[in-house]
Amino acid sequence: MRILFLNSVFPGRFRSLAQAFGASQNNTVLFLAETGQKLAIPGVRRLRLAPPAPYESDDPAEKEIVTRLRRGARAGNALLSLRRNGFIPDIVCAAASMGGSFYVRDIFPKAFYVAQGDWFYNNGESHCFFTRGNPRPPADFAPLRVCNLWEYNALGECQLGVTSSLWQRAQYPPALQRDIKVVPSGINTRFFMPGEEKKDGDATGDGVADSWGCASNELVTFCGPMHDPARGFDQFRKCLPRLLELRPNCLVVLAWLDIAQTGRKPGNGADTPSECSETGKAMRRAVDILGIDQSFRARVHLLGARSLKEYRAMLQHSTAHVYLAAPHVFSTGLLEAMACGSLVVASDTPPVREVVQDGVNGFLCDFWDHENMAQKLADVLARASQLGHVRRNARQTVLRSYDADVQTRRFMDLISASMKDRAEG
Repeated sequence: MRILFLNSVFPGRFRSLAQAFGASQNNTVLFLAETGQKLAIPGVRRLRLAPPAPYESDDPAEKEIVTRLRRGARAGNALLSLRRNGFIPDIVCAAASMGGSFYVRDIFPKAFYVAQGDWFYNNGESHCFFTRGNPRPPADFAPLRVCNLWEYNALGECQLGVTSSLWQRAQYPPALQRDIKVVPSGINTRFFMPGEEKKDGDATGDGVADSWGCASNELVTFCGPMHDPARGFDQFRKCLPRLLELRPNCLVVLAWLDIAQTGRKPGNGADTPSECSETGKAMRRAVDILGIDQSFRARVHLLGARSLKEYRAMLQHSTAHVYLAAPHVFSTGLLEAMACGSLVVASDTPPVREVVQDGVNGFLCDFWDHENMAQKLADVLARASQLGHVRRNARQTVLRSYDADVQTRRFMDLISASMKDRAEG
């Protein structure tokens, strides 16, 4: 078969699926993307797509629609070039939201079109989360409604629409929702797994703590972009003074760049971001306003970019890992921590509750209540040696529902069954 992937980032969400299709010598697999990791996937040929020319406008909605139309036009021209050169795909797998797939159905009308739905914006909990439930001005929704146009187009034209979680599917209108299948994002559970010392559920953070010369067996970790309010960096830093007061032997590590999510190359491994980088300066300012006593500063460490193995080691040594997410989509960082057997303290928000059951495979805390967050963390640290069953349940949750190999096979079976139904219908 001939399979075409179309996404703004290579390989992004389609990595496992592209690997699976590329593994067969009977398949010809092309991947069209603007940016992404510098890696080679066996059996997959990457084609670069020029990003759309920037468009400036005082109207955010106008800027969104023109940018995405330009992206669609550039992608459309690339697809026309493929067609002229004789490449007619049997399957097209494309992201629904960014505009690149706008002309897929027109250019390859006979291809089986799989659209990956990202997010459908509405005026519900997600839209009003940061106003604490208070309405936002009507104009705030204009650029978001523009984003929905591409979801409508892709999911209305495709033969198979998928999204990654029940929470994401629930955001779509009923007319689209009933035809969308849920295929969770999977992770490599053979890579993300507990370290040797954590398999009995009694591990603490002493190995990492010792590397900084700090006599502590309580390590709290947090990973995520500090510039994204939806990932809760501000909420976590506000809980630190109280947490450090409650647990005098606690060590805190904040990873300001989640290397596992971005795919960027690791830097020089400094424990503090470069003062020359904007991210480093912003993180330094954030630490300066933590509001903690100077005597606590030695117990808060900032990590520069680390390799994937170092990121995994941090999760494996963590006594408690904090994961916060607004009611949007959750990243695979939550799954990676759980697969490593971390005691996860996560935000009590709908996308997280789909994965984490309080007291069963992790713990939930109020996204907004930093006092509650500090107390929950302190309680977990105090009982860490008794919570081996929670660690094991966390990993079992990921093995059961979020293993990349399992979900990729399920995705491929879903495509095969849908193609068969289409042929017979």
